[in-house]
Order: sequence, then C-alpha cells, then structure tokens
Amino acid sequence: MSESASSDEAPTLVSQDAYITAIDVLKKDMGMEIIPEDQRPMYAIGKLVATLPLELVSGVRFADCETLTLISQLMQSVVDATGMMSLDTIVAIRAGADGNGGYGYEGDTNGASIADTAQHYTAAITYAQQNGLKEIELEVNRLVPLMPSTEQDAAE
Repeated sequence: MSESASSDEAPTLVSQDAYITAIDVLKKDMGMEIIPEDQRPMYAIGKLVATLPLELVSGVRFADCETLTLISQLMQSVVDATGMMSLDTIVAIRAGADGNGGYGYEGDTNGASIADTAQHYTAAITYAQQNGLKEIELEVNRLVPLMPSTEQDAAE
C-alpha cells in the first residue's frame, strides 16, 4: 500500500510505443488487421479516473499483450458507469480515498503483467469490501488518434 501522488504531479502515462505494440498484439490474436506503420495516425495518450462500483467489478476482462495489460472486454453497464473502453490500460488501482490525496489501498499497474494487474484489482476489491466501501477507483490511459483539424485540411 502506498500514498497517492499529489494532484500537482503529472499524470501517470504509459509509453506510446508500448501501447501501440500491445494493441497490435491483441488485434493479431483476434485475427484483426494491424494498421501498417506508414499509415498510422499520430496519437496522444489520455487519462481517465473512473469510479467502478463493486457490483460491476466482474464486468471487466483483461488481456496480456506482451508490453501492457489491456482491457479486452467490458460489459455495457461498466462502460455506462465509468466511461472506460476496450483497449484502455489501467495504470493505477485504488480504494479508500482519505480526502487528503491518500488511499487505504493503491497499486501501481503501469506496464504491469496481467497477473500483477489482477492481483492489485483483487486486492483493491477486497480492501473495499472489508472497509464497507461501495467502489474502487481505476486510473486508465487511452490511446487517442489525432485527426487533422479542418484548417489543416483546407490548407492542403
């Protein structure tokens, strides 16, 4: 267990190269086409802090994608409650916010294996259940393709 980072610190973000590789691994495993490197858009990595009610924790599926653990599937109720999406990656799992930036439980899952991610996920759920909490907190990263602006399109 550790204290949460101050809100003044930069968000925890995964490596963009590791993220792209992980998505390619998952797409290959699913028999989907991988975007060739010379046709890929530019990307940004976004951060979302999602509150996941304990009654929905079984609606999240993980996939081991060599460089990262990705969320491979979500029940629609989880999407609706949290805003999380398939292909997001969880970088931190927390429970029991103390109101001062600290947590009763916090696990760093940035770049973690599927086993480590599952262990922190389970530990946060257990902590929440043992302390009468109704939710856990997931900090996720999302790979977001950047689209050219309309002004750029007009200039070309």
